Amino acid sequence: MAGDAEQSELIDVMVRLPRATIAESLRASPEAEVVSLAPSYLALARAILTSRHQRREHFGGIRFGEPRWDMILELYVATEGGQTINVTGLCAASGKSVTTALRHLEDLEARGYFIRKADQTDARSTLVVMQPSLRTAVEAWLDHLVELMGGLSR
Repeated sequence: MAGDAEQSELIDVMVRLPRATIAESLRASPEAEVVSLAPSYLALARAILTSRHQRREHFGGIRFGEPRWDMILELYVATEGGQTINVTGLCAASGKSVTTALRHLEDLEARGYFIRKADQTDARSTLVVMQPSLRTAVEAWLDHLVELMGGLSR
């Protein structure tokens, strides 16, 4: 039971503090264990992605359109969750036609956010591999979001 309370307190702290502050505190502790912050980012990114998919239910079927953002979140969630995603899957995640989605995909690739790589298990498929620059950008945005949410009260 004491472990549960400590874990709950750690989760509360992680949600309220920016990643850099948490990492600095952990490094300063003489008995600090290696702690991965990726699961908290993954959980937050999944929640954002799920909420984006469910918005239409709350707004009478309005079609919201941010195909690049949806592609970025899908790629981040898949990669951080240990999954791969191919070009077809990422295009589907955009909610746009394949032609339009491919234009968005090509622009994101040109910006260095990911690379395409042949799928070794399926010659018909091309995988999309997230690059460190995209991970850094998404996690910085998630840190910013958490900071903003910390200032909100209901």
